[in-house]
Amino acid sequence: MRKKIRAISVFAAALTVAVPFARAEDGATFRMIVQEPRFMDPNRVDDGGITIQAQLFEPLAKIGKDGELIYLQAKSIDRSSDGLTWTVKLRSDNKWSNGEPVTAKDWEYSLKRILDPQTASGNAQFLIEIKGAADYNSGKTKDDSIVRIRAIDEFTLVIETERVAPSFLAKLALPYITPVPQAIVKQWGEQWTLPEHMVSNGPYKLVSRVNDQSIEMQVNPYYSGKKPTISAIKMTVASGDICEAQLRAYEADEIDFATCIPIQDIPRVRKDPVLSTQLIANAESGTWWVQYDNSHAPWNNMDVRQALGLAVDRAALSSVVSDGTAAVAKTIVPPGIPGSDEDDAIEGDVNTARDLLAKAGYPNGVGFPPFTITVRDSDSQPIVAQLLQQMWQENLGISASINVMELKAFAAWVNARKNAPYDVLTAVWVSDYADPENWYGDLITDDYRNSHFRNAEFAALIKKAKATTDETQRIAAYREANKILEEQQPMSALYRESTLWLVKPYISNLHPDTTLSLYPIRDAEFLK
Repeated sequence: MRKKIRAISVFAAALTVAVPFARAEDGATFRMIVQEPRFMDPNRVDDGGITIQAQLFEPLAKIGKDGELIYLQAKSIDRSSDGLTWTVKLRSDNKWSNGEPVTAKDWEYSLKRILDPQTASGNAQFLIEIKGAADYNSGKTKDDSIVRIRAIDEFTLVIETERVAPSFLAKLALPYITPVPQAIVKQWGEQWTLPEHMVSNGPYKLVSRVNDQSIEMQVNPYYSGKKPTISAIKMTVASGDICEAQLRAYEADEIDFATCIPIQDIPRVRKDPVLSTQLIANAESGTWWVQYDNSHAPWNNMDVRQALGLAVDRAALSSVVSDGTAAVAKTIVPPGIPGSDEDDAIEGDVNTARDLLAKAGYPNGVGFPPFTITVRDSDSQPIVAQLLQQMWQENLGISASINVMELKAFAAWVNARKNAPYDVLTAVWVSDYADPENWYGDLITDDYRNSHFRNAEFAALIKKAKATTDETQRIAAYREANKILEEQQPMSALYRESTLWLVKPYISNLHPDTTLSLYPIRDAEFLK
């Protein structure tokens, strides 16, 4: 995932921009705090902003936490016997928030728009298996007619893939893959996301947005799914540490829901007789790791990467950053994803790490170049960086400096590392969908986080897994790939978080409903 927005900084700034909320007892406005989204365009959002877009736009379907397919905008999705053609039947009652029908033409336009290199969407990776998509997305051709996505009638969409793609159904059910209104986008261009222009197909519509201050939504009267009982949503935009902002506002009864808790406050919240009863822990299908730029020395040496990975005390680190609510991560791919096995974790201790560093030519750290750990200013990553810096200095004798970047700047910096060198960074991936391709393919071979890891044997196994319809062979290939991934250590797993929510007792039915822990406010209710 792309995933997650939390923070570390100034609380006061987050609340000085707030305007008075409706009282929760009114049952009219659901109040929460978010970070400023990078994009309001759903074809471009590929980060924590999806929690905002998920209230406004709806995909074809979703994969529930138990792996079941739940149709939303689609009535059915069928695959041909050869596994290459997908036929999507849309619900005919789907409408935009202006009352116009959501058609197959809108979907064709939107999927091709995601693939258009001019859109620069990070979500193009999920559609790249479509016939003609790679050439179009890479700019090899500007003719989008080669992309085999066709609206064959008003409510039927046909998609052809280049190869057998067992995970493509799960990708079609991603919250990142939603339609946009073709007529509106063409009429207003980049200004189509302004409140006065935007129309959406989800349970809510955008009615107000003040950059860096607030986002307001109201029920979409034309929404074809389950009608929300909460009529309005008010999101105040935090500046600085969103966890700090949320907790203080929550305790002041200024918001109804908090999506995270500052590290330093977790023990207090867990012991508080009132707050502890409103605390909900949601285990994440995700991993935080420390990542090395595998494209250049010293990080292109497997012994160096293994040494740094073994020199980390994960138990101490996870305890500090989560008060024990996070789990130690032994491997990159989390349990529950086919192919993963924590027995594949490299074995050893600090002494093993020292031997490996000496083998790489740096005995006791002598001669190892100074390097930089770059992290976002959120999600406790400055603290993680300090702990890594200290552990590597004490255990290996190597010296690191720390570069902390504001979240949006960090995201842009990581994206710009595709062909640019760096040393070390910390990153997270949370399952977009419960399929191994999301990890071994989207993350590793497609190099979404720019680790620059290249391994021919690993790549061949992933290619094999992507092409087979035999599920046993497919998972066996991922199992072998997992062993290589852990041995090579292009990144070293650190911990797996539990998302900590606070929900007011007068709110019911607010639950995470996918592996991304998205929360459809549509389903929530104010208790009478």
